[in-house]
Amino acid sequence: MVVGNVTFKHVIDDPGPDPPPYADFKTLVVPIKRAGNLIIVEATVDSLEGNFVLDTGAPYLVLNETYFRDSPKIDDQDAGGINGSSDRAFSTVVHNFKILDLQYSRLTADVTDLSSIENGRNIKILGLLGTRLFSKFAITVDLSRNVLYIQKLDKDGNIPESERIFTNRLMITPFRYINDVVFLKGSVNDHPLWFAFDSGAETNLLDYGRVKKIIPEMQVISRSKITGIGGTGLEVVYAKFDQLSVGDKVFTNNRVLITNLGKMSKAYGSTVDGILGYDFFVRGIFTINFVKKEFEMYIYTNQ
Repeated sequence: MVVGNVTFKHVIDDPGPDPPPYADFKTLVVPIKRAGNLIIVEATVDSLEGNFVLDTGAPYLVLNETYFRDSPKIDDQDAGGINGSSDRAFSTVVHNFKILDLQYSRLTADVTDLSSIENGRNIKILGLLGTRLFSKFAITVDLSRNVLYIQKLDKDGNIPESERIFTNRLMITPFRYINDVVFLKGSVNDHPLWFAFDSGAETNLLDYGRVKKIIPEMQVISRSKITGIGGTGLEVVYAKFDQLSVGDKVFTNNRVLITNLGKMSKAYGSTVDGILGYDFFVRGIFTINFVKKEFEMYIYTNQ
């Protein structure tokens, strides 16, 4: 997760597994809003209802310290981002969390400062919805209709044919699910790479060290330096390149930020070569089946 340049450790002192949610539906249709390139879903924690960012780069529920600073602490956690470490977060347990008819009686959550997201988008954000909330489901995001579909799966882990959102799938590929992060195998200009799929990332990113040799193959739009906490300088390259391959689909006319993703790899608990964010998934309707570990995409005809 890179919204607001905030990331989290994915391994905590777990107080025990969260119980499965109550889900009396086959397909739950959830309206979504947009804040810049972020996907916003309304949800309720106890009696507090508000906006949450759908963030497949986050491992579980993350709550904004502004509104949940008094929650009971389980364990302190390190929080960081691509430009350095930020304030420490702590873990907590919440009860009575729900997204419409999807209800959780108990959820482990992080509590940390998300003010940079609120200030940057001028919208009140209660938290982030991470992957573990949907680990027993398939989710589909259709930005053209501003709808999130949460779907129950059959005994084989498939979406029932009668419940499929789209049947003319143009791309389907397996993924690795490591530390609650979706990793897709792909390539940039025929150079193989592993990408984290992050719906909270507002652009695509590549690790400078992994792609340094192929930058000359790209069209560099700009170079700049950002200063991280502690005064550390990081070079950021904004570039265009021709071919991004994921599964059996080739995407052209790609834009990407190239920087050091070492902090992100540490947060994910696994080396990451790049991150596929908004610039990637805005090209179509995508489905993540967390049980079968399959990523599907219906790609718009103009892509």
